[in-house]
Amino acid sequence: MPYSSDIIVIGCGNVLFKDDGFGPIVINILQKYSNDKNDYYDPAVTSYVEDEFDKEILSQIQEKFEGIIMPDGVQFIDGGTAAPTNFFPLYEEYDWKKLIVIDVVEFNAEPGTVDTFDPNIMKIGKYDNPHGMTVEEPLQKISEKCEVVVVGCKPAEIPTPDIDMGLTEPVEKAIPEAIDIILKEIGVK
Repeated sequence: MPYSSDIIVIGCGNVLFKDDGFGPIVINILQKYSNDKNDYYDPAVTSYVEDEFDKEILSQIQEKFEGIIMPDGVQFIDGGTAAPTNFFPLYEEYDWKKLIVIDVVEFNAEPGTVDTFDPNIMKIGKYDNPHGMTVEEPLQKISEKCEVVVVGCKPAEIPTPDIDMGLTEPVEKAIPEAIDIILKEIGVK
């Protein structure tokens, strides 16, 4: 069964719209640097990270994975923009113990601020993705069956409908902190 892992870590968003790519980019970093055996990472995203990220940030990211061994029951998924409609409903078919959602979240903070959110205390309509979909409601339903944590980063810029690839500086700088939080949520740090 393709999604039968104990812990699912899913990145939501679209790399074509600047900071909306935060989730998929973090997932691809996790896949590459944790030596994910599934080898699903996007080589174009990995190339972007290795060629265009600030080298100090890239060094910080690589250090996060030194000595880390991912348990077999963890799966990293780039859910793109369709995760709420195509992936979240799968919770009924699987016995996940934890779902960790990586995404941009609009909240009262400076761009690049990373925090964790419990979807059960988020008001419906508060966590909308840039494509107009409310995300709290499906996550609240999933949380009736397993633990759900949203690791969110405040975006600086999402230029939809204009295509503009690459994270803004504050969101790029937030990735090492986001990775720390995710590794703690997985239980390896």
